[in-house]
Amino acid sequence: MTDKIQPTASSTKAVKHALDTAFSKFTNATIKKRKVMVEMQINQYLASGLEDSLFGKLTEEVMFYVLHRLSLNDLSQMSMASKALGKVIYAYVTEEQFAMRVARLLIKIPISSVLLLEQSQHVGRLLKRVSFLFTVEFRLKFFHELMQKVQRLVEKESANSFPIDTLPFVGAVLQSFIAGWDEGECLKVFTYMSDCLFLYRSISRFVCDAPGTDLENELFLRRNLRYLFLDRCVTDYDRAIWIGFISNQIGTAQLAKVLLLLYGPINVHGQIDWNFAFNVRAFQQHTNVFFKLAKTIGILHLIPNWSPFLSLEVLVYISNVPNCWLLRSFSSVLLPLSSIDMNLVVKYFDILYKSGRASTASLLMALALMISPQFIGHNFRNEIVVDRSCVHQLISNIINAPRLTPERYVVVKKLWGAVLTLADDFAETAVQDEVHGGNNIDTIDDFHDLMDAWKDLSIILMSV
Repeated sequence: MTDKIQPTASSTKAVKHALDTAFSKFTNATIKKRKVMVEMQINQYLASGLEDSLFGKLTEEVMFYVLHRLSLNDLSQMSMASKALGKVIYAYVTEEQFAMRVARLLIKIPISSVLLLEQSQHVGRLLKRVSFLFTVEFRLKFFHELMQKVQRLVEKESANSFPIDTLPFVGAVLQSFIAGWDEGECLKVFTYMSDCLFLYRSISRFVCDAPGTDLENELFLRRNLRYLFLDRCVTDYDRAIWIGFISNQIGTAQLAKVLLLLYGPINVHGQIDWNFAFNVRAFQQHTNVFFKLAKTIGILHLIPNWSPFLSLEVLVYISNVPNCWLLRSFSSVLLPLSSIDMNLVVKYFDILYKSGRASTASLLMALALMISPQFIGHNFRNEIVVDRSCVHQLISNIINAPRLTPERYVVVKKLWGAVLTLADDFAETAVQDEVHGGNNIDTIDDFHDLMDAWKDLSIILMSV
């Protein structure tokens, strides 16, 4: 395995110090007394030639005391030093005192702390190394039972205080535990955890109901799918693998619904806000949501055996999940998506034109130009950056799409007409607002943004 790390000098010193402390606590008389109890001897883990060594004379109680004084990282490294140490540390990890040790980490360290994330990675790596000789099924059972034990202890210890959400920690441990596993092994992970948590049943119930029907089930699915599988992924490919496992159980239409469930905004009541797509200012208030959706749609092609046409299907279905999105909101998905997969967005517009929805396509392009200042310069996790050249390239590519060449005049004419129509609407709204004594800054900003879009469109049309 690539993560076999030999114990460092600091680990060796720590072990020696812990041993010295242990022997000072446990007298020779105590050790001889414990030696009579065969089940407490650690020589059961040793090769025959080592049974009479100093190491073999230790009892489990003494050795567990030593191990308890070592850091999680030292334990993780020591477990790979020899089979004997690995077996002893495995026995220690299955004890109640280790579960309590992990539970106290959750109680003492804030759940959002970087330190807790680091500790979760140490726990996952330790569990991975002490169990690497076992089967996948046994390792998953070992992980699940330990985490359940930890969660019960946290609930018990924090009964008189605020409840502690252990799921993010469990998810971080799981991702560290299975790091480096292949796709087949990850499928076993997803299946096992889904069976334990009844995720398949929850997904089936969700996709059969209208959004917002069962709020408790929706939050349960969102939390478990994101915390256990998606949020701690290291690469886009890892995230695509998990989404692919979800997709295998449902169709592309249902997958679109699940993606909105996973990344839609949460309202003030702690519920998924299925109405965010109808918010006129959604492009300002939920910018990160649109970037997350665009990012997720953009990595679907990484799913094994995934056809590019399926990504297009998901995009089309997403536009229909909150029935009849505001065009301004849906253009907020298309804009960042164009910087990830320009070809996919152009194909989407091609479908609109070929299905007789040229007016909708024109309005989407005009609105994308209008709201682009909100997205330009917005650096989403150092992964997606929308700049002015990207916006101009999108409009140019749609106008110059090969399949639309015979209708290019109609495309340009309708696009120009859409900008004029929006300008009239915004101007009238601004005038009416002023007549009634209002001072709607948003309306004025919209009008100014559209004027800038008008100038941009003139530049784009002169260059195509």
